[in-house]
Amino acid sequence: MFIGETYYERIKDSKDPTKVRLKVLQYLFECKNISEVSKIFKVSRKTLRKWEARYYKSGIEGLKDRSKAPKSCPKKVSKDIENLIISIKTKYPKLGIRKIKKLLETDYNIHISIHPIYRILKTVKLI
Repeated sequence: MFIGETYYERIKDSKDPTKVRLKVLQYLFECKNISEVSKIFKVSRKTLRKWEARYYKSGIEGLKDRSKAPKSCPKKVSKDIENLIISIKTKYPKLGIRKIKKLLETDYNIHISIHPIYRILKTVKLI
């Protein structure tokens, strides 16, 4: 066991944080006092409860690190609109971002900010 050493000190040097979390939980199961375990390992009670719930739900798999990447991107521009912006820029190479935005609003009834238009044109190297 690594009593006296904080969880974060231990995890920093560990190659497998799942095993460290499992050891903390095993100590919790023996001790049955979440406040004491949180003081010993210097981990919040909320975190311990979260690990415990994940362990009961998914076993050791629940203790693994989870991705911090967003699960969805609701404001992402669709491929159809991206292709439309690219085709407008290739058809009218002298149009700027603001004029492309205006053209999308008037002719296609697409309301979009200038920032995604700029990002799209920059990724395909039309700017």
